[in-house]
Amino acid sequence: MLLDRGMMGDGVIDLPGIRQMIEDAGFFGPQEVEIFSADNWWKRPGDEVLAVIKERVATVC
Repeated sequence: MLLDRGMMGDGVIDLPGIRQMIEDAGFFGPQEVEIFSADNWWKRPGDEVLAVIKERVATVC
């Protein structure tokens, strides 16, 4: 599991809720996305991965 996790929004974590708590605490700075997926996402073209990340941040985070 260490090096093969899914993309944001694939699981059951309440990402909008977590983001809301962070913003309620007053943080509106940069956010980082780390994808650990040696068997899936790391094998895909970078442009494809970035496009999915942008879409997921906009729709599920």
